[in-house]
Amino acid sequence: MPKGKIYCFRASYELSTKFDPSRVPDWLCLEADWQGYKIYTLPWVADVARVLGALEIEDTPAEWISHLESLGLTEVCQVIGDDLFEGKGYA
Repeated sequence: MPKGKIYCFRASYELSTKFDPSRVPDWLCLEADWQGYKIYTLPWVADVARVLGALEIEDTPAEWISHLESLGLTEVCQVIGDDLFEGKGYA
């Protein structure tokens, strides 16, 4: 089975008007703060979804950004995980 990476992204909360947070797929984790949406991938779910054909993207930042934009997120950019998890004790 492929072994994916955890990728971290931010997206604009105000500009993502076509995005429905209640429809986030299981291979993504979504949070929001004063800077906008914080999104990170869950490779242990994404890898299985890829094998089953439910997720048809390559495991690259560019493909993930395209996937996030297809969900309605706007101004998606990759960020360093340390920045995303700051204050949580994960990094």
